Amino acid sequence: MMNILGMLDRPTSGQYYLENREVNSLKDIELAKIRNEVIRFVFQKFHLLPKTTAIENVELPLIYSDRKSTKGLAIEALEMVGLKDRIHHKPS
Repeated sequence: MMNILGMLDRPTSGQYYLENREVNSLKDIELAKIRNEVIRFVFQKFHLLPKTTAIENVELPLIYSDRKSTKGLAIEALEMVGLKDRIHHKPS
């Protein structure tokens, strides 16, 4: 269910609307843009890059956004989930 809500998987039946848009028929590039600009989630477990720090893992999707500054946003996001003290730690 979380993969469908995050638009990583497509439902086999029914319709999924996000912000009044039916997302089932959107192209992959459109789904990626929505994930980056609307949902903004950070993967846990195997989706983290093992050789990069927590802050680098959070900053990576922000690089593809239209934002001029990303460092403050990444720190803020890590702080919101109680990980500010681990910004320089790697996933392992």
